[in-house]
Amino acid sequence: MAKVNILKKLGSLVMFASTVAILVCTAATLSKSYSFRPFLLSDTSSCNYETLSPNHRHRTNQTQIKNTVQIVIHKIQRHLDHMKENSRDEESEHASFLADILGLIGSVNISLSVNSEQNLQGTPSNLLQPSEYFLTEEIRKYVKTKPNRLQKPNFMGTNGTSTSIGQACFSMRKLLEDYMDYDVGDICEDDWKLAQQLMVNGCDPLPRRRCFARAPQFYTKPLPVNESMWGPLNDKNVRWSQYRCKNFTCLVSNATTSKKGFSKCTDCFDLAGHEYPRWVEPVYQDPNSNTTSDFTITEVLDLKPGEIRIGLDFSVGTGTFAARMKEKNVTIVSVAINLGAPFSEVIALRGLIPIYLTINQRLPFFDNTLDLIHTTRFLDGWIDFVTLDFVLYDWDRVLRPGGILWVDSFFCLKEDLSDYLDVFKMLRYRKHMWVVVPKWDKSDDREVFFSAVLEKPPRPF
Repeated sequence: MAKVNILKKLGSLVMFASTVAILVCTAATLSKSYSFRPFLLSDTSSCNYETLSPNHRHRTNQTQIKNTVQIVIHKIQRHLDHMKENSRDEESEHASFLADILGLIGSVNISLSVNSEQNLQGTPSNLLQPSEYFLTEEIRKYVKTKPNRLQKPNFMGTNGTSTSIGQACFSMRKLLEDYMDYDVGDICEDDWKLAQQLMVNGCDPLPRRRCFARAPQFYTKPLPVNESMWGPLNDKNVRWSQYRCKNFTCLVSNATTSKKGFSKCTDCFDLAGHEYPRWVEPVYQDPNSNTTSDFTITEVLDLKPGEIRIGLDFSVGTGTFAARMKEKNVTIVSVAINLGAPFSEVIALRGLIPIYLTINQRLPFFDNTLDLIHTTRFLDGWIDFVTLDFVLYDWDRVLRPGGILWVDSFFCLKEDLSDYLDVFKMLRYRKHMWVVVPKWDKSDDREVFFSAVLEKPPRPF
């Protein structure tokens, strides 16, 4: 009997919420052309309302509608909070459905929001406020614009702090709310894999969190810098809970390569074996024709003696390219995401710099600052041409005039090769090295390797 009463209450509330959503949407549309004075304004204000300008009347309508929607949201929110105290499954299911209805009304509220603050140029801002879209309190607090305490522009010239999240976060609301559901000041859940799932699917950048990241249980101090580059890796310095392999012996073993989760880097944890000769001598070489797509670091650095000092490795690996460059007094930042294995941790344990970044995000470097960008076995024939365009233009932005773009063993199908080469040619870089060879490491003869070393032009105008 109690169950029936609960369902009746929920049904009535859902019907009410749906009706309000429809009415609010209609109101938002009609308010562009018609006055809602009889419904939203009291009799005492009617005479003043008629004297207002059309724009002022429209703003008044918007404000009143927004206030009405907020009242509905707060009522439903309180009811949801009450329902969460009951652990019965059927109520949880209905609470989830009701939360979606609340999100719909919240989205209408967002569309009616007008920010009263002014932006940096001094013009009124009409940016949407996304905080009302989410139910988890911590993300609502994070996304909401926070005005300066002194109520005047700060040293950066802004009136408040506006935080950002990726556009795809709104379509992945449930996952993001799970990620942001924690106790402030407590230890975070071991949920980095959830964070990475959000990132690689476009919810990038992620919001910051106010909980402490978990550390490995028996963390030990790293090796000295002169030993860490090629020395043994300590299993105790990694949280293994989210990986199939639970130690480095498993990762290095050829018998477990199919379990690592990323086939492009099946041998890259074998530092003393597979990794040690890389970029010192050709590793991927056709034994029959001696053709290779591998260039050595010495060959490339000799093109610009003394000019290559800092750069970025946008690849998938364990930092070996950065290690070899460090031996040449060149500082390389390595982009890494943990696809099935602890790539970021290994790069750091070797005394190198990992940057946790996906292909979706703009590079966090200023224009014309890097001497070198290197990429290998990551941006390959799977990538869409428009996406590749955006990536290459961003690389061009951060490369200095005369900087080097090293495309290392880009592979694709033969029928796509011409199209991909055209994308790289549109940069109009100077060609120092350029080679296309068959991809011999698989039996499929439809694939080829493309490698090039290209120099960015000055472009002074």
